[in-house]
Amino acid sequence: MANIEQLNKIRALEKSGSTSSNKTIFENLHVCYLDAPIKEHYPKVLDSNGSKKKDENGNDLRSDRADGFTYTFSEIGTSQVVKVVLPKKYKMELDQFYSVGGKGYRIRSGNLIFIDEAGSISNFQ
Repeated sequence: MANIEQLNKIRALEKSGSTSSNKTIFENLHVCYLDAPIKEHYPKVLDSNGSKKKDENGNDLRSDRADGFTYTFSEIGTSQVVKVVLPKKYKMELDQFYSVGGKGYRIRSGNLIFIDEAGSISNFQ
């Protein structure tokens, strides 16, 4: 279980995030793992111009090959959902605090931060 000292330390270190929905660099987001399932991540397929390829129904095409695993956390202080794509599977501990970062999107309408590029994780000390 989390203790008050760790929570106070996290709150003291929190920084304000991006206010736009463009790809942003996130650093030291303080999160808690709540035993959400870990899923394989299949990236979107891009054409030679870097645009997302679409199928006949207009949906984004996904690669047949996974490029990592998507982990779901809850941000400390806001309970915002934070999803991070990491290159390998890590052993997560329930109610453990972590610091995560990378490049991604803040999706305010979905109460979500999605980091899909250069994802990183470390135990919060």
